[in-house]
Amino acid sequence: MTRKAAPVKADARDRLRRVLFLVPYAVRHPGVPVRELARKCGVPEKQILEDLDFLLGVGCPPFAPDDFLDLYVEGDRVHVALHQSFSRPPRFTESEAAALAAAARALGGEGTERVVRALREAVPRDRRAIFEELLACIFAGSPPAKDSLLGRIEQAIAARRALRIRYFTATRGEESERVVHPYTLAQRLGHWYLWGHDEGRGKALPFRLDRIRECAVDEKRFEPPTDAELARGRLFSEASGPPVRLRLGPLAAAWALARPGQWRVVKRDRKGGAEVEVPGVSDEWATRFALSFGGDAEVLGPPSARRHFGEAVRRALARYP
Repeated sequence: MTRKAAPVKADARDRLRRVLFLVPYAVRHPGVPVRELARKCGVPEKQILEDLDFLLGVGCPPFAPDDFLDLYVEGDRVHVALHQSFSRPPRFTESEAAALAAAARALGGEGTERVVRALREAVPRDRRAIFEELLACIFAGSPPAKDSLLGRIEQAIAARRALRIRYFTATRGEESERVVHPYTLAQRLGHWYLWGHDEGRGKALPFRLDRIRECAVDEKRFEPPTDAELARGRLFSEASGPPVRLRLGPLAAAWALARPGQWRVVKRDRKGGAEVEVPGVSDEWATRFALSFGGDAEVLGPPSARRHFGEAVRRALARYP
């Protein structure tokens, strides 16, 4: 009895190459026959129809009906509307460009570094150093290098060795030396953190990875964390409680929404501002965040966060009678 050969799994990279070709080609050639697209791509017509079905699920935030790609097959001809094309090359933020560059390196293949260089050039000149820094911190599709920041942290967690770090505290605007027992890695609001016990402060704290300036694995070992200590690290990553709602003016919205985070856009206004919700943040965080934009942001709710923000504003105004 002969055993059936397992079906060959489709390569996602091949589909990506096809759909990146299909849309602009169909836009330039309205009503192009399916068989012509199949011939151009070197695949059966059935595969092209499956790719077109796949494209119907592609959209851009905030996913209103007119934010999706609209295409249809009439007879055997393909038509594309609302193709979301750019009239000029997009200007990426450093975060967007770094994420795309990391994804390109994970896919691999010829021309990868040419793509990375092009993405670097698409970032404003004064932000390219930050692009390089971010790209060095993103590991997609392969384990981090042992001598990288993430590699050292993972080694220390596995070996239960302390870390000596130089850490920048944004609220005070200063750097300090810390000895940390690394417990685990945690993700929150679009950033990665080291969750571990700070010897100097006598408690477990989060340390944002992009604020760790130096990191060295120490010979000192530490006892494994308890289940309760690890649970606190997991809770740090999970959103809890009602979301905080903020009103962002045009400048604040342009800055905030271009950066990673768990923002949910509730509505936008014609001037470029927006109302957003952020899950799992404290009243203190919401107040600090809103005040960092001066008068271009405001905490709207819930009531406790609104009160905290109002009290902070009144205290600030009282200093300038």
